[in-house]
Amino acid sequence: MDKIEALELLKTVIEKNVTHQDYKRVIELADKYYKMKTGDNITELLRQIVTRETEDEFQQRCDITKSVVPSILNSTQLPFQKALRKTPLLREIIYDGSDKTADIEQKINTFWGQKSLEEYLEYAVIDYNYIDPNAFLITEFDEFDSNKEKASPYPFVATSEEAIMFEYRNENLQYLIVRLPIKFMEKDVEKDGFKFTMYLGADTIQLTETGAATDKIEIKSKFYEYQEFYPGAKKVPAVRFGFARDAETKGRTFISVFHPVMILLEKLMKTDSELDLSTAMTAFPQRFAYVDKCSNRDCNGGKLLDGHTNCPNCNGTGQQPLHSGVKDVITLTIPRDTTQMIDLERMLVYKSPPIELLTFNKDYVNDLRILVHTMMFNNEIATRAEVATAVTATEKNFGSDNMNDTLYPFARNYSSIWEFVVTDIATFTDLGEGLTVHHKFPNDFKMKGITELMKELKDAKDAGASTSTIAAIEDDINEILYSDRPGDLKKIRVKSLVNPFRGYPEATVRLLISQGLTPEYNAVLWSNMESIFNELELETPDIYNMNIKVINERVKLKTQEYIAQMKSEVPEPVPNQF
Repeated sequence: MDKIEALELLKTVIEKNVTHQDYKRVIELADKYYKMKTGDNITELLRQIVTRETEDEFQQRCDITKSVVPSILNSTQLPFQKALRKTPLLREIIYDGSDKTADIEQKINTFWGQKSLEEYLEYAVIDYNYIDPNAFLITEFDEFDSNKEKASPYPFVATSEEAIMFEYRNENLQYLIVRLPIKFMEKDVEKDGFKFTMYLGADTIQLTETGAATDKIEIKSKFYEYQEFYPGAKKVPAVRFGFARDAETKGRTFISVFHPVMILLEKLMKTDSELDLSTAMTAFPQRFAYVDKCSNRDCNGGKLLDGHTNCPNCNGTGQQPLHSGVKDVITLTIPRDTTQMIDLERMLVYKSPPIELLTFNKDYVNDLRILVHTMMFNNEIATRAEVATAVTATEKNFGSDNMNDTLYPFARNYSSIWEFVVTDIATFTDLGEGLTVHHKFPNDFKMKGITELMKELKDAKDAGASTSTIAAIEDDINEILYSDRPGDLKKIRVKSLVNPFRGYPEATVRLLISQGLTPEYNAVLWSNMESIFNELELETPDIYNMNIKVINERVKLKTQEYIAQMKSEVPEPVPNQF
């Protein structure tokens, strides 16, 4: 579509207020998702129980309700966050020709202010897949002097409400129209208006509402300023965050990651609301007491003698006022004759409410909370600890597989968005020629804890597992132990790769060396690993950032130096004098 056709389409969209066919559904879902996730105006999702609630009673329930739904949904984010913190199996930026990797990495590392594209996506991909999966991530850049600098791309999100019109052909976005609210001045009066931006790829056109003028475009008695931009992209630089297709729109749009458990969340909201109301209104001791009639002589059942005015003493109750504060004390004069003392137990009694219903509601809320986690991740094992149920190894593996199956499409979507945005960054900064990018997470996210992995390592060694299996478990342990120290983790990985006895127990290695069952090079390298790398670090401080082949060559040279030095220090044998 060229700019002329695009402008005519944009005018039609503005004039007739056109939106895409699924617009109503996606904004309604986004509104519901947002309220459940954040708790902002979540009581608007509550429904009045017509058969037993008046309007006032329903409003009272809304005022008292403090829903636990946002807290539960926040806790379901943890597996997604853990998955994205895993080291990618593949993250490649390859150039065919001159290497511009350092330049594009600099743009990637400053994509979100002073934070990287990865840091932005770790937040945005999770958050928008909860609250607005049909929002578009658009890569933009501000004006710059091409003679002195390159563009600085940054993220802009168009929500499902703002992305009013778009078209896909074979999953390729042809154009995107975004409508944003603005303020503009007309005759010194500030007015509300809209700015319409149409992304085409190589071109971007814009109509911005402004005051009346002869040189502006008029559409339905409103005036718009026309602008053109030339980003030069080979594709529309916009991608949606979602990955779970909406069956109701035949897969044209996306649903939230928690959409499949929406029914459970609605049940939970209702029960949680009633529990809050019951706790606030009835879950406290009720006081019952006999009281005297109002002491006012003119009081007749709460009314004065005219039959209309409430008695000022009892406020119309017809009873002698009773204390209401917790510090009030009823005092009685002790009679001279103790036989005339009144049994206080018969004057005042406290009754505690039955808590069976409250207990049922509390247990039901907890069961629904557990069921939400179970259904979202197809993993009942994750919740077994709460009910102290024994878990077999087979069940644990099955639950882990289900968790991986749930997280894999999410991680694959993250990788796809990363590749998409990196390509746009390269295009906008003139670094796209000859570029190939790849990103992939491992199929197994290994959600096991350090204690479980340590036990697996011990079991593997006791069972005589292969050195490769033992080494793989050790790698998983190191990833957890050094997750907050990426520099140290990189060192450990490099040393592990060049270790000739990786995965072997120390006793076995010493036996092999003492029996002469390994080459001299392997024995010297293993025995002096730390010393060799300490010297290499002094000679080349960034050695751990080099290609593993280069590192291996340097290790070989340094080990040969050690072998030569050890041989030179061996004293020559004393000749036999006899």
